Amino acid sequence: MSVDGRMVGSILSLCLLGLAGVGCASESAFVSFSYVVEPSRGLPKGMKTIYVAPAKVGANTDAKWSELCATTMQALIVESRNQFGTQIEVTDRRDTQVTFDEADAAAAGMTTGSGGSGGQLSAANGAILSNINVKVMVARGKQRTLAGISGFGGGGRGWRSGGGDIRTEEVDTVTRNMVVQTDFRLLDTANNKIWEQYSPPSYRATDRTDASPIFGSSQTEAELTPQDRIIASLVERGAREFVSRLMPCRIQVEADVDSSPNKDCAEGVKLLRAEMYADAISAFRSALRKNSEDHRAAFGAGVACEASGRYDDALKYYKQACKGASDDRYVQARDRMKAFGSRARGS
Repeated sequence: MSVDGRMVGSILSLCLLGLAGVGCASESAFVSFSYVVEPSRGLPKGMKTIYVAPAKVGANTDAKWSELCATTMQALIVESRNQFGTQIEVTDRRDTQVTFDEADAAAAGMTTGSGGSGGQLSAANGAILSNINVKVMVARGKQRTLAGISGFGGGGRGWRSGGGDIRTEEVDTVTRNMVVQTDFRLLDTANNKIWEQYSPPSYRATDRTDASPIFGSSQTEAELTPQDRIIASLVERGAREFVSRLMPCRIQVEADVDSSPNKDCAEGVKLLRAEMYADAISAFRSALRKNSEDHRAAFGAGVACEASGRYDDALKYYKQACKGASDDRYVQARDRMKAFGSRARGS
């Protein structure tokens, strides 16, 4: 691709600015915290023991997600009993047998029994039943990157004295979309009825390679986060959301926050890293006063507010971040606040 000297100069200037890091140095922080949410429904009266059935999985879904889901819910129930005083026990799945009539299950959502008679849950008066379906879609594309520049003008008059040639090339990129569909039910075996059913919208995550626009190279799935790690986090998220509807539950939050070029945003990230949340919020707000579309500052403010128990403000900033950019982190944070903000202890 041939262009005039001025364009060569502009591109080189941008490249050099980027490589030299002119402007405010980028800051990043990994933030980890937790809080407890109260149940939205609670347990039925008289239910003292729960059996967590292995999740049913779709035809193309690995069976390991069934075990992960059941193990996660069992651990959350035990934690609620031990830390928050929930009067509930979990039966040992190895010793508990559940008999389900397939016809009734299809007709009524999930019932127990054989031939229309009442079924039996050994040593349990409640059962958590779930379904999981995982889909992974991989798309391969191309991205153009700068490969070289040659043929600068002479005469000592800079870029405008002659032409230049910018060589570009296409490199391979990969985009991976992961979708986890879940359905959860609590069966009250005292009356063979579903006490609580939760079928949230699909949990989604997108992971993509990002070749450098300057001398970039082809990227493969090996450069992406292992997909099992991402799917596991989505399955665990669904299990945690369901258990939280039945009993007090701890919500674990981990967030990667990056700064924009704005110096106040960078300062906010540094304060966030030091767990100085009130000061971080002030810094992010200063950045947003200068640029209301600074989505990195909005996300940072949301994280600082959530970590300090200011859940309404956190939701406001997460929504602002979502308007500024399409980022899975922003969407997940916004949805988390929608689900848990009003039920968080101290909110």
